Amino acid sequence: MIEGKNEFYGSRMLSLLYKKPGLSRSDLADMLDLDRGTVSRIVQYLVSSGLVEEGAEIQESSDQAGRKKIPLFLSDRSGYTIGLEVQYEFIKYGAVSPLGTELYSGMFHRAPSGNLLEDIVTVVNLARDAVPGKRLFGVGIALSGLVDPIHGTLLFSLSLGARNEPIPLKDELINRIGVPVFLDNDAKCCCYDVLSWPYQGPGANPESFIYTFCEFIENPIDPGRYDRIGIGTAVVLQEKIFYGSRFAAGEFRNLYADPELPGQFGRYSKDYFNIMHSDPERRALFIHDLAGSMAYIANFLDIQLVYMGGGIERYGAELQEAFDRAIESTWLYQEYLPRRIQIQFAPSDEKPAVRGAAAMVHRHIFAGPIHEGEERTGLAYLQALPNW
Repeated sequence: MIEGKNEFYGSRMLSLLYKKPGLSRSDLADMLDLDRGTVSRIVQYLVSSGLVEEGAEIQESSDQAGRKKIPLFLSDRSGYTIGLEVQYEFIKYGAVSPLGTELYSGMFHRAPSGNLLEDIVTVVNLARDAVPGKRLFGVGIALSGLVDPIHGTLLFSLSLGARNEPIPLKDELINRIGVPVFLDNDAKCCCYDVLSWPYQGPGANPESFIYTFCEFIENPIDPGRYDRIGIGTAVVLQEKIFYGSRFAAGEFRNLYADPELPGQFGRYSKDYFNIMHSDPERRALFIHDLAGSMAYIANFLDIQLVYMGGGIERYGAELQEAFDRAIESTWLYQEYLPRRIQIQFAPSDEKPAVRGAAAMVHRHIFAGPIHEGEERTGLAYLQALPNW
């Protein structure tokens, strides 16, 4: 264990390697304004602790007699984080390494009368049992509804039982699980998936973007029908998730919804779109509505990058076409400054919220605190773990 200044600079080194893999000891010394001996001692601790690995030597110049450097990388084998996506019907879960490798995944089907906290503890234990012998860095949980991520409270959720009063979860879960726990809204968790492991494809740097998380719950009897469709949206500005004044930023009702009808979409009936999987006309209307709402937000905020995941990627081509039309119709200067915004879709594993919940923990550890007031990060966080 190292403490004091060495702990501080060790944490800084982890952060630098998280953001820019392959830096050498001399690079770290220059960037942190430290002498080479101090850097070597701290790096030796990081390597011996399994947090950092050395790459193959690289010749720094064409002169064969010149200095060689050894690139350093965060180890993908140093530990793992459990990510959960909690819905009314199920909990998807996975064990994810610091560099985004999926070590294990599964699904737990919840009973209608199930206790939220007890179900979460059960699933965490299932995930732990599936990855024996590795250090658990923490647990990240993606929840549907309004979430206070600072205090770890589910403020409001129609599907998870927080209708009349908030449900405090974080402290009790930490007591039961024994490691740090982080909670956030499912769409906002998806943003950490992008910030930590950007999808491949065209588009600007993922510093400012919109994420739309669309969950289709399929009917187990009728394959042409969805039991439930839920959409959540989150906005990231300069690598920071925007929460609004009540942690409700991103929650919206369809731009075209009939105010006389309940539900998020409000088109003819609250479950009008539940057969869109087998009805092309209803699917086209759903995609038109969704594309219009997202295009309006993107143009209003001048966002150049939109991500979508959770199941909506199966309609990717149709959605991109509708989105292009909506961008043109809601962009004031299309005639003079034509605009096209590319949608990047999550890989079709339909688990971006699980990966994002895990990434939320990794980002807190390796890139600094994700929320003000959470001071313990980096080596201070890791060395305080019970399994360190």
